[in-house]
Formats: sequence, structure tokens, C-alpha cells
Amino acid sequence: MQPASTSAPAPIVIPGPDGLPAAVPHLLGFHPSRSLVLLGIDRDSLRVRVTLRFDLPEPVVDPLDTADAWTSTFGALHQAGAVRTIVLLYPGPDEDPWVAPWPHALPRGALVSAFADELTDAGLRPIDAVCVVGDRVRSYWCDSDTCCPPEGRVVPLSQSLAVEAEMVGLGSAPLESREALEAAHRPLPLDDPFVELMAQTLRARRDRVHESDLDAVRSTLAWLSGRARGLALFDHDSVVDLVLVCSRVRSRDLLLRALTVDAGADARLEAREWLLLAARSVPDEYVAPVASVLAVCAWLRGDGAAARVAVERALDVDPAYSLAALLSAALDAGTPPWTWQAMMADLSEAEILAGSRDRSEAVVADYLDVPDEIDDPDSDLSDCERLDRRPARFDDDDDDVLDDVLDDGLEDDLG
Repeated sequence: MQPASTSAPAPIVIPGPDGLPAAVPHLLGFHPSRSLVLLGIDRDSLRVRVTLRFDLPEPVVDPLDTADAWTSTFGALHQAGAVRTIVLLYPGPDEDPWVAPWPHALPRGALVSAFADELTDAGLRPIDAVCVVGDRVRSYWCDSDTCCPPEGRVVPLSQSLAVEAEMVGLGSAPLESREALEAAHRPLPLDDPFVELMAQTLRARRDRVHESDLDAVRSTLAWLSGRARGLALFDHDSVVDLVLVCSRVRSRDLLLRALTVDAGADARLEAREWLLLAARSVPDEYVAPVASVLAVCAWLRGDGAAARVAVERALDVDPAYSLAALLSAALDAGTPPWTWQAMMADLSEAEILAGSRDRSEAVVADYLDVPDEIDDPDSDLSDCERLDRRPARFDDDDDDVLDDVLDDGLEDDLG
């Protein structure tokens, strides 16, 4: 297997701040609500390097305490060089400032202010903070009624359509909510015919002598590549092969290397679809390895929300599954997916075949900068999600308008 390019996906072009309301659901993978979204922007390339979404707490919770709790995620911004930030607040329906009779004050102003102070204290630069409801926006920091009237400003339809067109062209289709994303990963009913067939086949093959790890991975990759090219038919035995490859550490790591380094994007997407089906269909003993490989495929695609859900599924079934815990810690730290790509590119098939489980996962932990002792993955995640997303960038071709935006805020472009 010869290494292929491990470059990051092509950036999503956002035509100025007006494109943000349309872009954020694609960056997250779902439409946010009752959320604060933080975009971390690279100073030089103008790419959105990191997207973080936080669940809004109940209004009675102290804003200072909430903002302070969220500072644990700021390391992701520094690690990615995303020192400039934009804060977007998505209120729930009960806090919509533009519900008649309006206008109302923008919601959670104290929280936004406290969060901006924490960003500044951490050496990060908040450019602007914007309330978003549907296609209507208003800056928390703009005093111009022309730019940001009390009733908010409707984003031009042309801007939204331009972003949507590019996103759809890249195959992005955000779900309606985080809950919808979780539902798409839930187990299928036990009496589903495919679930029953998978369980029967796995039981029948449990004690069968399997082919070598390398041959098993190559057969699985050949089937996935054939599916991606429309040359292979559906075959539940091949899905079982994929599950069994994931269930053995060496073949799992060979598969991860192949999907990261050797396989094309189409084959990786095909693998993701079948891994999702498998994770929803197999008995619990197989879920953690399958869901962990699924999480890597989603992470490499820039779909951090789906990667997080897959990791949570793995840890729900097997809290001790170490690869899932490593991935959870990497996502918590905002580790960029290209770190995984670099690690796998440096790891040869021979090293994987010769290595032990402990050595293999120690290499992963070292590359991902994960501590030797990993805390309970749920201990600090009760009120927020840490998501490392697909790169995006702003289009700054129009007379350096974006430079002014980054220096002076969003007032001119929202006006």
C-alpha cells in the first residue's frame, strides 16, 4: 500500500460575516439551538480552525461561573493558532429577542460579556459577538441602528445561498439538532432483521480461524473501494468482515492506517457509512471498536460532532476501551485531525504488526498529546461539547474588507 496525500480538506469559503449563519450548521453538523458557538480564526490564513459549541445553562446560573468553566477549552484555540475569535449566541425559542412584541434586549448579555473577558484574559482576541436567530442577526457590541437595528438585520439571501451551494457541493447536510445526530447513532431494534442476521453470523464465525490481519484488511479495503466505485454489491458477510477487523487490535490499527493514509476520500466515506450501520447493528461486545474506528473517519472528515457522538457510544458500552478514551481526550483538547494523519503516515504496517497493544496505543497517546492517565471522559463534559471542525476561511478578495473586519469588528459588514 503506497501512501497517498494526507492534506486537509479544501477550505469552505465564507463570503464575509454574512455567511456565518448559513455556515455554522455545516461546521457543526447540525443546527444549533440554546447554544453558544465560538469560532477560532487563524490570524494569517483567515481559516476557521476550531469551532466549539457550548450548551447554554439555565438563565439562573451565574454567568461568571459558566464563562470560567468554559475556559478549559481555550487550549484548542492556542494549539490551532486560532487567536482571533467570533462568538455567536443561538438562543432557544423562549429567549428569541425578536418575538413580538419586540424589540427585547439581546439574551445572555452578561454571559457574552463575561465570556469575552475570559477570552481576552487568555490571550485571545474576540472580534465580535453576534446573536443569531434563523437568518436574523445583531451584534452585541455594535451601537449603530443602521448596522444593527433593535429588530436585528436579515442576512441577504444571496449570501446564504452562496454558502449553502458550496456546502451541498461538498456533501454537507446538517441535521436539525444535536438530538437528531444522536438519534442517527442509536442502536437499531433487536428484532430488526439485519440486527438478527449480524448477530447470527458473528456467533457462527466467532471461533473460525481467520486469515492474516494484513490479508483481512486488504480484503475489506477492496470491498469498500469497490462499493465506492459502484463495482461491489451489498454483502452482509463483508460487513461482518469489517466488524471482525475492527475487533482485533492489530487489524484495527492496520485498517485505521489504511483509511487515513492509503484510502481515498470516497472509500473512507464508504467505510464511514458501513461502520455506522455496523455500530448500530452488532452486539455490545463489538460496539466499542467499531464506533471508535467510525469516530476516526468522522474526525478526519472534519465532522467533530459525529466523532464525539461515536466516541460516546463506544464509551457507554465499554468505558475501559482505551482507544475510545484516547480519542475522547484528543477531542476534548481540540487536537486537530491532521495530527492523526501525521501519526499514521509515520507508522508503518510492519511496526503495527510487530507492536503490542500497549505500545500501539502509547504511540497514539504521544502523538495526540494525551496524558498517560486519562480521566473519566464524562467528568468535565456535562455542560459543553468540544468540537474540532472542518477548516473554513473567509473570502477577503474585496478590497481587503476582511482585514478591516478583523481589526474593527463586524459593524461595517453587518451594515
